[in-house]
Amino acid sequence: MATGPSNQQTARAGEFFVAAELNKRGAYAVTFAGNMPSIDILASNRDQSRTVRIQVKTKRTGSWQTSIDHGRSCKPRDDKGSFWIFVDLGKEQDRPAYYIVPEWWARNDIHQAHQSYLKKHGGKHKFGSESKHHSIGVNRIQDWKEKWDTLRIF
Repeated sequence: MATGPSNQQTARAGEFFVAAELNKRGAYAVTFAGNMPSIDILASNRDQSRTVRIQVKTKRTGSWQTSIDHGRSCKPRDDKGSFWIFVDLGKEQDRPAYYIVPEWWARNDIHQAHQSYLKKHGGKHKFGSESKHHSIGVNRIQDWKEKWDTLRIF
């Protein structure tokens, strides 16, 4: 019998933690429970003059999991209305750790890391050419830890 939360429960917990943190800091936030493709949370400032879309990635151990389909070559954009928030619910912590990155940055990072991986491994993925799996370690996003001001809604 399985113990501990399922992957789906972990994902939902991350979304709720992010929504709670946003509200605690003075923004408004609403979750979508998987009903909105690529958007887990919509958040806005108090006067609703700025609204941002947030994709949440949550982990309890190891690295965050995603797909190479999310990667693409991107340059910094003026449209800074879409973000990814990585949530670490690790067992050794009193509270979750949050890493707030612009969506363009996350997509570009996935693309660059995957291209480097392919170059290093002769153009092949170790799980086969059909695999789209991609993991993101904390070392790649460490500079974004607790960067809530990046959202510009407080």
